Amino acid sequence: MFALSFRRFPRLPFALQRGGAGLGLLWLGLALPLAAQSSREGTRRRARGAGGGREAASLDTLTARPTLYAVGVAEGGGKILVLGNVALTTRHRPDGATETTTGFHGRAVWLLRSQVRRWSEPVAVPATVTSPAQLARFVQESAARAGLSLRKLVPFRLVGEPAAVWWHVPAFPTAHPRDQAAADLGAHGRFARQPLDLVGFLLPPARRTQPPCLHLHARPSTAPFTAHVDSLRPGSGLRLLLPALP
Repeated sequence: MFALSFRRFPRLPFALQRGGAGLGLLWLGLALPLAAQSSREGTRRRARGAGGGREAASLDTLTARPTLYAVGVAEGGGKILVLGNVALTTRHRPDGATETTTGFHGRAVWLLRSQVRRWSEPVAVPATVTSPAQLARFVQESAARAGLSLRKLVPFRLVGEPAAVWWHVPAFPTAHPRDQAAADLGAHGRFARQPLDLVGFLLPPARRTQPPCLHLHARPSTAPFTAHVDSLRPGSGLRLLLPALP
């Protein structure tokens, strides 16, 4: 079993952001352990405008394949993670619990996705990386050293046992496709040190002066559940995987 530590954070803003407002995507750059949420409509605008796989999609049109990786938001509310042949959608229920469906069902309001045929050799996240902002910078610098274009979405994985991961599954009161998540509702929690699969995307900045931006979802290795990562402490047990160039 995996440990789910639930917390509620009433009236917290629904975005972790640096250097801008209304972007609707996770900026891993603030002090720990804050809960983060994003405006759904703002996320959709950002997704539509940037291209590169950030579009609505019916999950049943995606072919389960070991090379497919994706994160997104489900229509009607819920967090989506696709890890190879497995697709997970976790939703917040009115009774306060969460439920997860497995399989390529339903529709994503927006989806970041990529096919990665081969991952590079894992690189240990240095012990000097002690904040989300440093982690974002480390992923960016590692991608640049690996010869990956930073002008496109860069998928990456983090494997191992981070010291702590703070997560949330937002609540959408009416489950309408254009509904916005309620800041005072939803499931929040923390993964203690345990094996996790984390799939994320390094997002191309709109301006060179912007700090690196990551969008990251987590899955415990022992249970069907996925959530949006608000913040984390990498610790000494985390390794980074990037797409290997041909």
